[in-house]
Amino acid sequence: MSKGKPRRQGNPKGKKEATSDPRLTTQNQNLRWDVSKIDKDGQWGWNKVDCSYFFAEIWEKMRNFETKKWSEILGGDHRLNHKVSVSKIEKEAQKRLKELRYDDQEKLVSLRLTGKQRLWAIEIEGTAFLLWWDPNHEIYPSQLRHT
Repeated sequence: MSKGKPRRQGNPKGKKEATSDPRLTTQNQNLRWDVSKIDKDGQWGWNKVDCSYFFAEIWEKMRNFETKKWSEILGGDHRLNHKVSVSKIEKEAQKRLKELRYDDQEKLVSLRLTGKQRLWAIEIEGTAFLLWWDPNHEIYPSQLRHT
């Protein structure tokens, strides 16, 4: 046995290419919440939510979202949870995004709590940065067909 440098057996055949594990895509990750971008003071600010209401009605639904993958949340019935282009939301919401300096976002995520209520978030790499509570479905009103 020789001491020193190991011998190279030859050059590897073909090119090496980086591959990613499809299980690690955003769609296959569970939703995670982050409250660092939360709007406390605006028209849909969290200062308008009563604490007891939050824990009785909103908190459990938020926890339920955490048990689901993004593909489950945004897949299927897109009327419930979906991404919305910022250009399509109400002008007041666009104005508020600008005030908060989040106007660099192209899309926001609308998450259904009840028939009217929505949570609004900025999705970045599988994390939902909680933004607004929309109790009356005002940020992106329903577009009813045939009316």
